[in-house]
Amino acid sequence: MMKVKPINTKDFSYSRGLQLLRGLAALMIVFLHLGVAESRYGSGGWQYLKDFRVGAAGVDIFFVISGFVMMLVIKNKMISPVLFLKNRLSRIYPNYWIYFLIVVLVWLIQPGWVNSSLPGTPDFLSSLLLFPSSGPPVVSVAWTLEFEIFFYLVFTFFLWISRQYLAPLLISTFTVLVLLGVIYQPESLLLERLTHPLLLEFSAGVLLGRVLMLRQIPGAWLTIPVAVLIFILYQTGLELIQIFPVGIHLERLVNFGIPAVLLVLGMVSLDMKYDIAYPDLFIKVGDASYTLYLSHILVISASGKLYQALGLNEILSNFIFIMGMLILCILSALLAYRYLELPLLAYVRKALKKTSE
Repeated sequence: MMKVKPINTKDFSYSRGLQLLRGLAALMIVFLHLGVAESRYGSGGWQYLKDFRVGAAGVDIFFVISGFVMMLVIKNKMISPVLFLKNRLSRIYPNYWIYFLIVVLVWLIQPGWVNSSLPGTPDFLSSLLLFPSSGPPVVSVAWTLEFEIFFYLVFTFFLWISRQYLAPLLISTFTVLVLLGVIYQPESLLLERLTHPLLLEFSAGVLLGRVLMLRQIPGAWLTIPVAVLIFILYQTGLELIQIFPVGIHLERLVNFGIPAVLLVLGMVSLDMKYDIAYPDLFIKVGDASYTLYLSHILVISASGKLYQALGLNEILSNFIFIMGMLILCILSALLAYRYLELPLLAYVRKALKKTSE
C-alpha cells in the first residue's frame, strides 16, 4: 500500500511518479504490439487485445515526460550546453545501438523476419544515426527516437542562447514549425519530422516544467482520473476530436497529447506535494522503460515464432500467450537494464569525462 507524507516543494528534484508513468507508457506500447502478435502467433480463439488502439499513446506520454524532465535537469544542475548534449546522446545512442546490431544480424541471416510488413529496404546508415529516411527503420520503434534527438538538439541550442528564456524560445520555435507544417504539409520526410505536431508534446512538457518549478497548482492531481477517462473513452470509440474537431494532422495531438499532458501534470503535482512510496516493482519497470521499449519487439517476435513452431497456439489460450509474452518482456528488460544498459552507460559517461578533462 502506498504511504503518503508532505514534502517541502523547494526540495523537489526527482519524481518517482514520473518513473511509474514511464513504465506505464512502455507497457502501453508493449500491449499494443502484443495485440499484433496475438493475431499473428496466438490461437484462433478470442482476441483479448484486438483493436487495443490506446496503447499508441505511450509514445505521447514519453514525449511530454521528456520535455518536463529536461527542465528539471537544468533547474537542479548548472550544466553546460555541451555536457547536457553529451549526457543526452550517451543516454540514447549506446543502448539503442545494441538492439540495432541485433536486428542487423537477424536481417543478414533472415531478412524476411525484419519489418516484413513495411515496404522498402532499411537505410542502415540513417537508422544507425537516427536520421529520418524513406526506408523502414531497422529497429521498428526507433522513429520516436528521431524526435527525441531533434528535441535535444533544439533544447541544447536554446540552453546555449539563454537559460532564462529557454522555455519561451523553444515553445515559440516548435509552435511556428508545427504551424508551417500544418499549412504547407511538406512532402519531404525530413521536413515532415521537423514540423510534426508531436513537437508540441515536448513543448507542453517544457511548459509544465517551467510552471510547476515556480508554483504548485491546487487540485492538479484531479487531472489523472480525467486523463484515464479520456483514454478509456477513446478505446471505446468516443474520441476527443468528436468534441474538438481538428484537421487530420492534429488528431493525435488532441486524442493522445492532451491526456498525456494531464497525466504528467497530475503525477508531478502529487509528487511535489507528497512523498509517495510507490511499489518498487513499478518503479523498476519505469527505470528500465527505455530498454523495455527497445527490446520488447525482439522478445515478442522471437518467442512468438517459437510458441507457434512448438504448436502451443493450438493447445493454449491467447490469454496465456499474452501473459507469458508480457512476463518475458518485463523480465528480459529488467535484466538487460541491470547488466547491459547501466554498465554501458557508466562506461560511456566515464569515457566522455576523460576526453573532456
